[in-house]
Amino acid sequence: MKKITFIILISLAAATTSCKKYLDVEPSDLVSDEQTIFDKTSAETALRGAYRGLASLNYSGGFQNTILQSGADVISVNTSLTDLSVTNYDLRSDIPFLQTYWNNNYNTINRANHIIEKVPAVTDLKLTDPARDQILGEAYFIRALSYFDLVRLYGNVQIFLTPTKTVADKLGVKKSTKDQVLAQVLDDLNKAEGLLTTTVNRNRANKYTVYALRARLNLYQQKYAEAEQDADKVLASTSFRLIKPFNLAAGTTESILELTYSINDQNPGFTLWRGNRQLSPSTTLHNLLNDPAVGGSRKILSVVNTSNQYIGGIFPVNTSPNYVLRTAEIYLIRAEARVKKTTPDLDGAVADLNEVRLRSGIDKTTATTKDQITLAIENERRVEFALEPHRWFDLVRTGRAPAVLGLKNPNKYIFPIPAAEILANPALEQNPDY
Repeated sequence: MKKITFIILISLAAATTSCKKYLDVEPSDLVSDEQTIFDKTSAETALRGAYRGLASLNYSGGFQNTILQSGADVISVNTSLTDLSVTNYDLRSDIPFLQTYWNNNYNTINRANHIIEKVPAVTDLKLTDPARDQILGEAYFIRALSYFDLVRLYGNVQIFLTPTKTVADKLGVKKSTKDQVLAQVLDDLNKAEGLLTTTVNRNRANKYTVYALRARLNLYQQKYAEAEQDADKVLASTSFRLIKPFNLAAGTTESILELTYSINDQNPGFTLWRGNRQLSPSTTLHNLLNDPAVGGSRKILSVVNTSNQYIGGIFPVNTSPNYVLRTAEIYLIRAEARVKKTTPDLDGAVADLNEVRLRSGIDKTTATTKDQITLAIENERRVEFALEPHRWFDLVRTGRAPAVLGLKNPNKYIFPIPAAEILANPALEQNPDY
């Protein structure tokens, strides 16, 4: 069992080492030497490495592929056995991508943990207190985002708040409950809020990215008043506005946090949609996007090529950014929070929903009752985030997966813990029904 764990850790170390060759190549958030944080420069390098973990590991093409197919509006061009196991919600714990997603998120968390542990002790006079706070705040945010995604993927998972340096650091650590992990996410976000500034950088964490992710977290936990309050903080800033007509958000006020790529470090999701592509919008989704009354200007997300195939348009080139948080999501989070909170604000919910609809060139909603508005928000999220990994998570968190996907077993709403992890660590228990 120890041998298996050692192999996994060695593979993570190799992945980190292989990335160092990019240190002098754009984009600026390339990879860390997480073992040697001793001055301002090495601290900044480590932070770039943590962002690169998000961009190239956590939000890999495989992750997007799996979550998009799970939501049923995006289909595989290849229909391999692995794809069928995803769309049939019949995953095996030994499928390699499950180990990959697990490793990727924990690798990024480990990079953040190195920063959080080591940066406070750096004595370099060039590392001013504001600069130190910024680096630490961003590391806390990155760790929060990674744990939030782990919970969405696997449910109860292990929590590591210090760097994993040896095999023994991982052995014997049991899974924490979903609530405990989400409490850790909230704690990290609150710490990040206290350290970060409101200076907007759409490629880096700041107070607004904290508010945005915390709004999403609160929505998932059905803390609707809190979700509305955090959404208010984002939308109070003129830095975050919808632009008309709808277009890809890169570098605009539509973007809250996007992950950058370059010709030397390409967007791993690009090949899902271009060249020897792997995915296609379903006929249903294509028709929704191209319906003037539903998709409006969002029709650019699904086009027909010369071979009469549906092509997804979210990543036009291999250096296109990956969107993590967008202004439209905050409007729709606030709309949902307003309609579901203890004392519903239906007018406010409709107003937020209509902001997104009118920006897309479609008429205001005709929904008036609580149930109608709730469904209208769900449908708007389906179209607005058509090629972004939201639909599956939305149907699971709202309890709509049985009605929409025919998936009645709630144990299948999360993935199995990778088989190698179970073999390597007897303290880990497999998720039910896997």
